[in-house]
Amino acid sequence: MTKKLIMGLDASTSTIGLTILKYQDGYLSLDHIEYYKPPKKGNLFEKLAAVRQYIIDKLIEFQPDYTALEDIILFMPGKSSAITITSLAQLNRTVGLAIYNQTGKPPELLDVNRIRRAIKLEKKQPKKPQIPETIEKHLDIKFPYVYITRGKNKGKIAEESYDEADSCAVALAYYKLFIENKVK
Repeated sequence: MTKKLIMGLDASTSTIGLTILKYQDGYLSLDHIEYYKPPKKGNLFEKLAAVRQYIIDKLIEFQPDYTALEDIILFMPGKSSAITITSLAQLNRTVGLAIYNQTGKPPELLDVNRIRRAIKLEKKQPKKPQIPETIEKHLDIKFPYVYITRGKNKGKIAEESYDEADSCAVALAYYKLFIENKVK
């Protein structure tokens, strides 16, 4: 069987997690994982254009066969505001549109509950802090955490690790939902 690549994305206004999972001959592996910090400076369109270009560059670099994007949540208890949701929606849809423009195919939009149901290993869905450990078990790897390198928190796990883990969960959920049963 030829190899297939799945690009999973977790896009927020603070960090975009990006994962490439590779499956070949029934074996799924982590091919690449990274995070990107969208610009904070500039007007809205300059910031969205930078995100769009980042996504296009990654699509060109990796040439994924499939793309999946964590869909936006319209209500975040204790965190939702019109400004937060609007900003997140603008960025998320910019990422989706960049994928569509570059590949000619829309990304699969997966909501967080569907993702967590697809990757759960027990009766209960994993919570955000449990996602890296869940990824480790599915892929039989040690999760490549990002660590803080300076200041009083030096050596602690960086928040970006969880954005990367979420992007990996998106790609893994895509595999579980749309591919796994077809390749068995």
